[in-house]
Amino acid sequence: MQNGTNFTFESEIGEVDLLGEVAGVGDYDAVDRESEVKNLFGYDVKVLTIEGLIKAKRAAGRTKDLLALPELEALREALSDEED
Repeated sequence: MQNGTNFTFESEIGEVDLLGEVAGVGDYDAVDRESEVKNLFGYDVKVLTIEGLIKAKRAAGRTKDLLALPELEALREALSDEED
């Protein structure tokens, strides 16, 4: 019997998703390659890059994810302009 790889838990601060694989990106190693370290509230954490997030949103294909794509793509372009 297979239990699955993605789980959502309720916590005092909201839902927590534990993902064994991210659609559009892949398994842990692929997600790691599509991630960068950011400091959040004094902790260094890995988060998907804008490009990785765009891939995941496209693959999810849900209306709410597809509606977020134009804003994420504009952010990607703005960040690219800053690097130039």
